[in-house]
Amino acid sequence: MSINNRQFYYLALLGLLLLVTFPAHAKRYLTPMQAQKLCFPEADAFEWKTHRYSATEAGQIKKASGVAVRDPGAWYAVAMKDGGVIGAMIVDRAKGKHELIDYVVALDPAGKVRSVEILEYRESIGDEVRRAGWRKQFHGKDSRAKIKLNNDIANISGATISCRNITEGVRRICSTWQLVLRPALESANRLPKLGAR
Repeated sequence: MSINNRQFYYLALLGLLLLVTFPAHAKRYLTPMQAQKLCFPEADAFEWKTHRYSATEAGQIKKASGVAVRDPGAWYAVAMKDGGVIGAMIVDRAKGKHELIDYVVALDPAGKVRSVEILEYRESIGDEVRRAGWRKQFHGKDSRAKIKLNNDIANISGATISCRNITEGVRRICSTWQLVLRPALESANRLPKLGAR
């Protein structure tokens, strides 16, 4: 075996060992663009927006939800049909045991959860949070609901950290919609004030 062939052989062996020793666990299930169509199949248009939280807004969200704001702002899609807003899908992330979990929360205009979809799960265990039955527990909940693990949201054994952090994230997102994002759309005359209906 020549030196070049021997080096190639050892490099290939090293690469194989690294793959076996450090398997890739990250799995992307949906992109945000795929998720928007899944969450709002009846929508005919989406407008993507960003909102940077003021210190006051971040404080209000934490006070209302009991969960600290971890990102400086929100990235979300406003779903529309025939020119009217039919809801919004907010992109968020939660901490698993070691890695971040990317997910989205779809809300109707009143702030009730339509669906929760997992975009990317990076842990080696605990991906049971992708089960439709577990995610369905959030349907119809809003900022007035408890949305607490082991209260109105059941835990999954072996995925407790992921369950707890996604549950807290959904609670924070519901408060974010009610306190910050919906009022911004009301100010822009995109949605009627809730009391005006």
